[in-house]
Amino acid sequence: MTKLFYLSVSVSIVVAMSILIGGQVYVYAADQFTLDTKTTIKKVKDPIQYKLIASATGLTRTKITGLIENPSNGTINIPVTFSKVNDDIVTAGYHDEYFACGYVISSKTGLATKYKCNEGDLIDENGINPVPLEGFRAVPKDSGSGATSVKIKIKVPLKDRPDVDLLKVVAMVRGEFKSKVINAENANGKTVSHTFSFDRNTGIGPIQVGDLYFACVAGDELNPPEGNECEFHKVKTLTGTNSIKAR
Repeated sequence: MTKLFYLSVSVSIVVAMSILIGGQVYVYAADQFTLDTKTTIKKVKDPIQYKLIASATGLTRTKITGLIENPSNGTINIPVTFSKVNDDIVTAGYHDEYFACGYVISSKTGLATKYKCNEGDLIDENGINPVPLEGFRAVPKDSGSGATSVKIKIKVPLKDRPDVDLLKVVAMVRGEFKSKVINAENANGKTVSHTFSFDRNTGIGPIQVGDLYFACVAGDELNPPEGNECEFHKVKTLTGTNSIKAR
């Protein structure tokens, strides 16, 4: 399930959400862990909004700030909290993988102009995991394609995991998520897959060739070494299928 939040950000910005949100103390529960994202945006003078997306344990989160008048003055600090247990799919563990991406959105056009992603391993499945997002890159230019949808096929090789039961796959491109629970009980070590079709026109601009996309798969039987594994590629086609192995 994707949760969408709109955040109000002060002008001089340090959003200390790990301590205070809207005057309320934010308390971390023992059955949760946090991706503590910190973002520094340089050489951007015009007002922006900032869209943060993150995924771990087969779960997804999306947060969008209010208007940031002076984005180059200070740090955007947005912690994202996840439950350690995702139903019958997986329980978070040390070195499980996650990813987070930040998108700089023009206040004039509402479109993404820059992005930065970070894929990493949990260092504390019971607490706070620092996730820096710095060194933003320009989003790919419009290719002029008339395509209306983009396909991403996630493959999950299971040769070394013949006893897998339930898996959850997650795909993300241009700040949009899709996910699917797969019953792999009868896979018997064969590769399972699922193809997602994304509307090319996202809320922050159309998906382009060169956009970074992520694929993750979660499942307790994938341990060891990781119950959640993630990989990323760049979009190569807008009319065909972009394929990726999630492990």
